[in-house]
Amino acid sequence: MIHAGSVADVEEDIEAEGVAIIWVIEEINLGRDGLYEHCEEFNGLIGTDAGWCVGDGETMPEPGVFDNSPFSEARGFDILVDRSTMEVVLTTNHGTTSGNENITGEELLAEIRTFTQAR
Repeated sequence: MIHAGSVADVEEDIEAEGVAIIWVIEEINLGRDGLYEHCEEFNGLIGTDAGWCVGDGETMPEPGVFDNSPFSEARGFDILVDRSTMEVVLTTNHGTTSGNENITGEELLAEIRTFTQAR
């Protein structure tokens, strides 16, 4: 939760850059499908209401589409989009399993600013 909590700490700065967060929960403990409600509960725990939540277990037309994407490493990731175009600016994965980036909110904000200063 260090990654997600630190991202929540800089959410206002992220939004000020014109970027929105899409929090994707692919699965929760014991391999159960991640649902929208799980994402909302998690965001409540870390103290954020920024961005949108996606529960991959409910993705239409077929559940698991995000889990099968190139962005996915394990149980969850963030998609950051330019709010004016909805272009994917950056993705980062987070969670307790190995292989996740788990970058801090400050590191994420620095990467976002690199993008926004270049546009």
